[in-house]
Amino acid sequence: MNTTRSVRSPRCNVVARTLVLASLGVALGFSTSFAATVTWNGTDGEYTTGSNWSTSSVPNTNAGDTARITAGAVTYTAGGDLPIHAGGTLQISGGSWTQAGGVAWIQMSGGNILVDGGIFNQGTAGNIIRNATSSITVTAGTANLNGNYINEVATSGTLSISGTGTVNIAGEFKPIESFTLSGGALSANLISFADGPGSVNVSSGTISLDGSGGNSGFYGGGGGKSLNFTEGSTGSLFFRSYTLTELTSDGFMTNGTITYAGAIDGAKFNLSETGGGVLVSAISAVPEPSTYAALAGLAILAGTVVRRRKHN
Repeated sequence: MNTTRSVRSPRCNVVARTLVLASLGVALGFSTSFAATVTWNGTDGEYTTGSNWSTSSVPNTNAGDTARITAGAVTYTAGGDLPIHAGGTLQISGGSWTQAGGVAWIQMSGGNILVDGGIFNQGTAGNIIRNATSSITVTAGTANLNGNYINEVATSGTLSISGTGTVNIAGEFKPIESFTLSGGALSANLISFADGPGSVNVSSGTISLDGSGGNSGFYGGGGGKSLNFTEGSTGSLFFRSYTLTELTSDGFMTNGTITYAGAIDGAKFNLSETGGGVLVSAISAVPEPSTYAALAGLAILAGTVVRRRKHN
């Protein structure tokens, strides 16, 4: 009797193995889908409309997708919280993204907001909830955040500003853990040192604070908690709506709120009135004339940010 033996092709073997692995993944409770980068089509429109995206479906940032915007004005009309989890990313490379129509929160657990061009507007979002593995990174363009920002990496992830990136905070910046500005610009009404041991270190870039009185300037500085210019810093501090007389009377240069390389040393700084405020920079880094124009623009931009509900 003749017998025959079927031979499975290599392609069939690959397909079979893939199906087995997929079945195993489902059995163990893991997703078998792959995260994708989904790009906005460049028009002005609604974030939740699938036809506005390159895949004709809304990016699943809840499961690791990257929603990338390179042009156009994108509006997220809040019908519920926006989840950005498990490596998911909202990336603004051009154009703008704005939440409107409700106070639903942006939820980030292992998620990222990346601004490398264009504008991110928190808009009506009542809060951005972050965990230790989430991040907000701004290397170019602008991120406008509502309320207060708490910098505590262990619970809220990282904030990174570099290059030409700008972050505008409508309320207070609270360095529970120390924060270093290594480029770009950070604008806030107030830096509050009251809730933790952290300082703000400036190696380059510009810190811009409101000096008009009330909830502005600095709170709780001194005693090792300070706005500290690192050795050789090329950065600067700009006090909007402030005078040299007020800087002297408030004692920030002498009570340890503003330091150089961790020490109180007023001789290390240049102080000048410009652009409707006071510019503080290390003597090793006298700003160029173009910097003054940029600071004036930053002051105008910061003045347009509206204070919202407290932001964790």
